[in-house]
Amino acid sequence: MRIREVLRLPGLRLRCLAGETHLDRRIRWVLTSDVLDPRGYLSGGELVLTGLMWRRGPEDSDAFVAALAESDVACLAAGEAAYGGVPADLVRACVKHDVPLVEIPQGVSFSHVSGSVHQALIGDRQDDLAELLRRRRKLVTSVSRHGGLDALLALSADDPDVPFWLLTATGRVPAIAPSHPQGAEGETLAREFLTAREFPHRTRIRSGGRTADFSLFPVGDDIRPRVIGWFLACEGDYRTWSDGTRESMTELAALVSLERERREEVRRRENSQLELLVADTLAGNPGAPGELAGQLARMGLDDGPYAVVAGAVTPASAGAIARTVMVDLLVPFSDVPQSIVHATAVGTEAIAVIPLHKDIGALTDYIRSRAPLMSLGLDQRQLAIGISSAANGPEALPSALGEARRARKLAELQSGALRVVAAQEIDSFEQLLAAVPAEVLAAYRDRFLGPLLAYDSTHHGELVRTLEAFLETDCSWSRCASEVHIHVNTLRYRIQRIEALTGKSLTSLQGRLEFTLALRAR
Repeated sequence: MRIREVLRLPGLRLRCLAGETHLDRRIRWVLTSDVLDPRGYLSGGELVLTGLMWRRGPEDSDAFVAALAESDVACLAAGEAAYGGVPADLVRACVKHDVPLVEIPQGVSFSHVSGSVHQALIGDRQDDLAELLRRRRKLVTSVSRHGGLDALLALSADDPDVPFWLLTATGRVPAIAPSHPQGAEGETLAREFLTAREFPHRTRIRSGGRTADFSLFPVGDDIRPRVIGWFLACEGDYRTWSDGTRESMTELAALVSLERERREEVRRRENSQLELLVADTLAGNPGAPGELAGQLARMGLDDGPYAVVAGAVTPASAGAIARTVMVDLLVPFSDVPQSIVHATAVGTEAIAVIPLHKDIGALTDYIRSRAPLMSLGLDQRQLAIGISSAANGPEALPSALGEARRARKLAELQSGALRVVAAQEIDSFEQLLAAVPAEVLAAYRDRFLGPLLAYDSTHHGELVRTLEAFLETDCSWSRCASEVHIHVNTLRYRIQRIEALTGKSLTSLQGRLEFTLALRAR
């Protein structure tokens, strides 16, 4: 029941002294306390009755009320008997700590107040159970008829007690809803969801020009990593709700989880063509152009341009995790229905094909802009994303897929939770080397440096260090000799030894380039 309803209970003659703006707070229980620090007996939402036996001076009022505020009590009711009225310092403390204060007049016993409130709470609980049963029947009927996620949310929104939004961990609205948060509001709520220690989680944000309380309920249990999760953002503080309302929102979250699994299964079937297409292309059998054109047309991508996006979560995780995160990232950018963003998991990698309404640079910048939010929910993991160049037509698909996967491998070498490389950004030989298979790099490195390393090991020499210094000083004899602290003649002898052992000349541009690549491949 609400505070204002307590004030109306017959025979109590209660009067509000502070906190008139909070009379709609719900009371879930009654507790009598006359200890200065009652926090150990409180769990939130109580109507606390006190005879002020704890008060020895004005400073005690502040300490007592601060403890109540910390415990999120609903209201304080103070008796007049001890002081012939409620002390002014107690009123000031309640105003300071934003705790509603009610005066219990002389002649009204605490047992009378407690009994009256308990009786009213029992009646409210019975009403809550009836309402919960009604809502449960509606929701179960919707699910049993396969009305889908949109229908389930629309049906739940018919009950106006608790307005709510369904959001993903990036603040996106994944289904049609009666009302949508603005972008900044959705991201703020998503950040709260990603950093919450436990659920339900209460937060207070600036929304639509006003400050509002929200309670967050996760959709599904034990979401790992949290960045793939969904949640219900419900207006209000769940601790002030009736038991029936809290149970209704918990149950709604569970039903949304079931509908999400059903939707994901449908999407996996819809994207089975892409999975086969990717698997065949990776196996070197992409199919004839006409066949590819038909497959792209069935996915709504025949007009072009489009981009291929490859992603993987490290340490090694199932590709389904990367697919879920990538779809959540790409849908807002594509500005098209979610079904148009085709994504599939292949082992530990996810592949998405997205129509391009903007250029690759805009797509890359957009994904990178999500890094602060993503880093909160990856749970010490990293997401590496590679983006192909813009592609047109079926014949460009194999090349775009290869570009995206190579760029993704380069992204894994970067730092940060979200790592993004576009194919058009591969503009240095270090990035090219990163795309070469490790075994090829090892063979190349050993071909050029193996004889030098063996010589240094046997003769305690410094041929490799000298080679590095020679190339870093642009092959300047005097500068290199000074760098390694040897005479120029000693330097000439070492360079001759390097050329003799490897069969490569450092006087030619090609030889210098080959040695440089070998050193960078270490």
